[in-house]
Amino acid sequence: MNKIVLTLIVLLLSIVLLAEERTINDSYNFEARSDFQNALSVMNELSAKDPTDAFYRIRTAWLQYLLGSYTEAIQSYQQSIKLLDCLDAYTGIINCQLALGNYSEAIRVADSQLTIHKQNPTLLSKAAYAAYLKKDYTLAASYYQRAIDLYPWDMETRGYLINNLYLAGQTNEAKRQYQALKKYSPMSPIISTYKGILD
Repeated sequence: MNKIVLTLIVLLLSIVLLAEERTINDSYNFEARSDFQNALSVMNELSAKDPTDAFYRIRTAWLQYLLGSYTEAIQSYQQSIKLLDCLDAYTGIINCQLALGNYSEAIRVADSQLTIHKQNPTLLSKAAYAAYLKKDYTLAASYYQRAIDLYPWDMETRGYLINNLYLAGQTNEAKRQYQALKKYSPMSPIISTYKGILD
C-alpha cells in the first residue's frame, strides 16, 4: 500500500510541476494584457532553459523595450544577432537608439543595414526620422526621397519629404512635391500646414 501511495504522490507532484511549466503562450498572454514584466519573466525562464534560441533573445529584447529598458534591450538584441544575424534585431536596436535620443547611432545602424537592404522602407523611414530629430533636414529629406523613389504613391512619406525639404530651405523642390501631394491626397495634414506657404 505504501508503494501505491508513494506512486500517487510522485504522479501528483509531476502533474503539478508540468502544470506550472510556463510556455511562450504565457508570455504572449501577459503581453496582450500589457503585463510586460510577467511576459518578460516567462521569456527569461525560457531563455535560461534554451540559451541558444535566437527568437527567445529577440523577444526578450522586445519586452525590455516595451518596459523602457532600452540599454538592456540593445544588449539582448546584440545577443540575438550573435545567434542569428537578422534585420529584426537591427530594427529593434534602431528603435532603442531613437528612444535613448542617440540619433547619430540610430542613423549609423540604419545605414549599415541599408547597404544590405537598400530598398527597405522601414530602415529608410527610421533613418529619416532620426535625421529629422537631429535637425538634419537635408539628410532626412534624402532618406524620404529614396523611399518616394521606391514607393511614389506613399502620400504620408511624401508629406514628410515636403516638410523636411521646406525645413532644409529647399523651397522649390518642396513646392514641386507639395503640388503632387495636393493633387493626389488633398486631405493630407501637410496640405493644410503649408497652405499659403507652398501654394
